[in-house]
Amino acid sequence: MSGLAAVRNLDDDVMGLYAAKDAVMVAARLQLGNTAARLFLHMCLECWDDTDNPSKGEPRRYYGRRELSAIALGFLAPDNGSEAAFRAVKRAIKELVDKGAIVRLRHGGNGWPAEFELQVDSTRPRIRGREPVVIAFPGTDQGANDSSPQRASF
Repeated sequence: MSGLAAVRNLDDDVMGLYAAKDAVMVAARLQLGNTAARLFLHMCLECWDDTDNPSKGEPRRYYGRRELSAIALGFLAPDNGSEAAFRAVKRAIKELVDKGAIVRLRHGGNGWPAEFELQVDSTRPRIRGREPVVIAFPGTDQGANDSSPQRASF
């Protein structure tokens, strides 16, 4: 194979992929509002799917501080530390707890973030053979031609 290509196992270093996939269905089943669903998806993308992770952390746990959660809701710095951002996060967290999407394990404070357990299935599907997946990038010989589009310069 010529050109630039990467070969890797798609299960390596995947954080929250399977939790996030299930979060979409959980959000629909629980009829989460848009803001709560957005925060829930962010939480799932930030968690480990299982105990087979570099930090050996608990799976399906979210430890993000309010500022990080506010960014997920669209409040960019420095507004992610504003009272309006914190109110939006608080409302979304309340909806997620009330509807059963997350369980609060620890309140935040005194330098510690809150801890939430995400109520999703993050089980990886069983794969018969762990064969590497080839990811091809532009410029490889996999169907790409050598000519550039007109008026394009690379």
